[in-house]
Amino acid sequence: MLSISFQTAVIAIVQIFCVWALGFILVRRRVIDAAGLKLLSFLSVNICFPLFIFYQITHFFTPHETKWWWGYPLINIVLILTGMTVSVLGFLLLARKPKDEFCAASSLHNAGYIPLLLAISLPLGDLAGRVYAAMIISVIGFDLCLWSLGVWLLTRHQNPHIEIKRMINPPLVSMASAIILVLMFGNNFMPEIFFKPIKIVGDSAIALAMLVIGGNLAMTNFKELHFKKIAGVVIIKLLILPTLALFALIFLHLDPIMSFVVMVQACMPTAITLSIIGRHHGTSNQDFINQSIFF
Repeated sequence: MLSISFQTAVIAIVQIFCVWALGFILVRRRVIDAAGLKLLSFLSVNICFPLFIFYQITHFFTPHETKWWWGYPLINIVLILTGMTVSVLGFLLLARKPKDEFCAASSLHNAGYIPLLLAISLPLGDLAGRVYAAMIISVIGFDLCLWSLGVWLLTRHQNPHIEIKRMINPPLVSMASAIILVLMFGNNFMPEIFFKPIKIVGDSAIALAMLVIGGNLAMTNFKELHFKKIAGVVIIKLLILPTLALFALIFLHLDPIMSFVVMVQACMPTAITLSIIGRHHGTSNQDFINQSIFF
C-alpha cells in the first residue's frame, strides 16, 4: 500500500507539473502576457470555478446516502484553522506580527485535485464510491474557507477591514446555492441536458488554473527566495499538520473512511488556487505565494 500510495502521489505531481510547464512556456514565449493571465484568472474565479463547484456538489453530494455527511466539510475547516493557529503561534513565539500571505500558504491546502487523484488510483474495491463521495463532500469545507478567509487574507493589504461584499464571490454563492438545492430537491432537480453545458465549462476550471499558475511561476522572481518563510510553510504543511492529524486520529477513533479523508487532506501541500486569487485581485505578495506553492 505504501508503494502504491507513493507512486500515485508522484504521478499526480508529475501531471500537475506538466500542465504548469505549458503555462510557463506560453508566458516565457510571450504568447500570454500579464493581461492575458489576468483574463484567465477572471474566467477561472468568476465562471469556471463556480460552475465546477456547482456541478460537483449537485452530482456527488448525497446527504441521504452518506452517514454524518456534515462532518466531512468540518474536516477541512478544522485542518485550516489548525494550520492558521500553528502559524500565528509561530509568529507570536518569534515576537513578530503574523503575515497574511504566510498564514494563507501554511493553512489552506490543495483539498480537491490531488486527493481525488490519489483516491481514484488506490485499490479501494467496494468502498471506492463512498470514499470518492466523502472526499468531494469534504472539499465543501475547504471552498468555504478558501473563498472567504483566503480571499480576505490575500486582499487585506487593500482594505484592512473585513468586507462582506468582497467575501461574497461567485464560487461561494455557487457552493451555497448548490447545497441548498440538493438539500431541498435532491440531486435530480434539473434534467441532465441543462447540466451538460455546466459540466463542460466547469471541467475547464482545473486546466485554466494550472495554466495561470504556470504563467505566474514564469513571472515569479526565484532569485530572491523567501527561504525562511518558505521553509516555515513546508514544515507546517507537510510535517506538523500531518503529525497532529495522526495523533488526533489515534485518540478520536473515527469511522475508517473519515479517518482516511482526514489523513489525506492533512498531508496536502499549499493550495494552488491561492495563486489564481492573488493574480485576480492583484495581490502584492505574488512571489512568495508562488514560491510556496512550487516548493
